[in-house]
Amino acid sequence: GVFSWLWGKKKIYWVPEHRKLKEKVEDLTKWKPVEDWTGWQIQNAFTEGGFLRDQLKASKATVELNLSFNGIGDDEIEHLAEVLKENKTIKRLILENNHIHDEGAKKLAKALIPERGKSDPVLEVLNLRNNCIGYKGAIELAGLFSRQKTLKKLDLYWNNIGNEGLKAFCENLRPDFPKDFVLDLRYNGFNKSDTKMNWEDMETKIQKNKVTYKDVEDPQLLGWPED
Repeated sequence: GVFSWLWGKKKIYWVPEHRKLKEKVEDLTKWKPVEDWTGWQIQNAFTEGGFLRDQLKASKATVELNLSFNGIGDDEIEHLAEVLKENKTIKRLILENNHIHDEGAKKLAKALIPERGKSDPVLEVLNLRNNCIGYKGAIELAGLFSRQKTLKKLDLYWNNIGNEGLKAFCENLRPDFPKDFVLDLRYNGFNKSDTKMNWEDMETKIQKNKVTYKDVEDPQLLGWPED
């Protein structure tokens, strides 16, 4: 009865993150279309011989990779940038709540620019929520819009890009974004009272390029305007 059920119940063991990662990385056949490695603290694995980087490059099953809360900084981003250049299946990369600054944003942007003679990077969604890319990092990522057309969601929620970062994005918008395009710039410290900024011109660029912050049926810019 009750006792046989209790004693026969399968035990669940806690597995440390480094062991999970080791087991995962060693066998690519176990990788799933959606891999969630949130909080596994993988940052050191990128600098230890490059095995993790090489396995990510070789992965053919994973479409979404979540590396949130992993202590990833600009040095680790250099390895991830190499992955983005070569991997042909990862379309969604989630990097929320890490330590990525403008230098890391620059490396990511460079990796996503198509190279002559090579197939275009396949990444469609880049989530950098709650990092520290600042206005310099925003300028680098904004430049992607005029140089490639694969990326259709860029999430920079809470990255302190400020007015200069917003201006860079407005200047790099284009009229042929897909309907499901989303640029999330919420909570980035925009100051509408800054008279040095030509707010009317920026808003005109948004409208001219058929981007909206009101209608969910069209390409969206979230976070405009924030007082």
